Order: sequence, then structure tokens, then C-alpha cells
Amino acid sequence: MAKKNKNIFRKLFQKHTLIILNEESQEEQFSFRLNQMNVLVVIALISFFTIAFTVLMLLYTPLHNYILPSEKQINVQDKEEILNLTNQLEVLEERTKANDLYIKNLRAILSGDVPIPNIDTMQTPITVSVDLSKIDLSPTEEDLELRKEVEMEELFSVQGSRDNQESGNLLFTPLKGIITAGYETEENHLAIDIAAQQGEAIKSVAMGTLIFTDWTPDTGYVVVIQHQRGMISVYKHALTVYKKMGEVVKKGEVIAAVGNTGELTTGPHLHFELWIDGTPVDPQQYIVF
Repeated sequence: MAKKNKNIFRKLFQKHTLIILNEESQEEQFSFRLNQMNVLVVIALISFFTIAFTVLMLLYTPLHNYILPSEKQINVQDKEEILNLTNQLEVLEERTKANDLYIKNLRAILSGDVPIPNIDTMQTPITVSVDLSKIDLSPTEEDLELRKEVEMEELFSVQGSRDNQESGNLLFTPLKGIITAGYETEENHLAIDIAAQQGEAIKSVAMGTLIFTDWTPDTGYVVVIQHQRGMISVYKHALTVYKKMGEVVKKGEVIAAVGNTGELTTGPHLHFELWIDGTPVDPQQYIVF
């Protein structure tokens, strides 16, 4: 063992010469003597200074905050995340409450719990005669300009767009069939019933967003679409619904199929309601069936 240790010790301090020669002339360019111990010492010094430099960089430069954050910074980050999550939770709770209230009011409207306003459909008779010969009925310049503007608006609204978007105030017929029951406020029938074969396509009267698609015991599958200008269309007794709540549909797009679902049905038909600004209206006054 002693001889082996001596041999190892001798090898460590055994001198070696490193010579650098010119490749073409083979002349000596540079040479120096070294041993294994010198190499180990140089490697150790380089490693030491590299580790020391790295440690100093981590301790006294901004890199320390990114690589080794302190407990205070971790606590601050945790608090910020908690505050953000709390704010998001409050926003979601407010939206949930608003949606619940909206659905509750919508269910009340669909179930007929909302009282129907008394609408005076009687027109006041004209009791005073007017001599039209004494009145100047020729249009003024302002009337002519207004007529031109209205004509241009109607021209563009009727033509529509190539993308099959809304075309003015024209409503699409949801279903072609036989009207078996009309709009009767006295009988609390705030809709029209259209009889058709089961499975026929039910289409949206205008572009809008589906705000309700669900099954009800009385009216079966129901679809409610929110349109522009405060208009809502309701489709009941469907066999099946092809769209989901929250989807946006175009005018004339198929949304459901004619069915005979619900306890209040008397056969395959569509129970169609039209609401404007929260008030039921007669669909036949707005759509040609």
C-alpha cells in the first residue's frame, strides 16, 4: 500500500512538457512544463471562482428575486393571487345572481304569472269633418328630404346583405301550417298555434341569442330567443331542439322540430309567442303565416 501511495504521489508531481509546433515547418512555437498536480490546482481554482461568482450574482443582483424569491415576496404574490381570485369570485356571484333573476322573470312570463296589461284597441271616432280643399297638402322641402331618407333606408333594409343578416324589420315565418288557435287575451292565449306534421323544421323569426332551451312539464321542449329592440320569440311543444342556450342563430335558421310534447298539447303543433318590451303581442300583426 505504501509503494502504491508513493507511486501515485510521484505521478502527481511527475513533470510533463507541452510543446506547440508549427504544422508546416515543425518548428517549436511554444512550450511549458507542468504536472498533474498543477492541472488539478488550476481546475480547482477555476471551479472555486466560478462558484463564488455565481453565489455573489445570486445574492447581490436582481436575479436573486427571480431565482430565489424571499418569503416576503412569496407572501405578497400569494396575497395578490388571493385578491384576484376573490374579485373574480365576486364578479361571478353577481353574474350568477343576475342570470338567476333573469331566468326567474322569464319563467314567470312563460308560465303566465305576469299580469296582462289592458290594451285599448278601440279607436276614437272622428266627429269633426275637415274641408280638405282649404288645406295645402303639398309636401314641404323638409318632407321631401325626409321621404328620400326613408326610401333609402327601406331600399337597403329590404335588399339585406349577402351574409344573410337581418333585413330591416321583416320577420321570418317560423313554420308554414294551419293556424288552429289565434291570439286571444280574454282566454289568456297569448300566442298562435300552428298545426303541422311532426318533425317539420321550426325556424327563427330573426337573428338572436338563445336564452332558454329546456323541458317543461306543461309545454314540453321550449326555445326562447332574445332579438334586437327588446323582442323575444317563444317556441313551445317542440319534438327536439337543435341548438343550445347561448348560441347565436340567424334569421330563418332551423332551431327545433315540430312535436307533441307537454301535457297541454293537443297534437303536433307549434305554440308561438312574440313579446316586445315585456308585453305580449299578436304575431299575426308582424308575420305573414
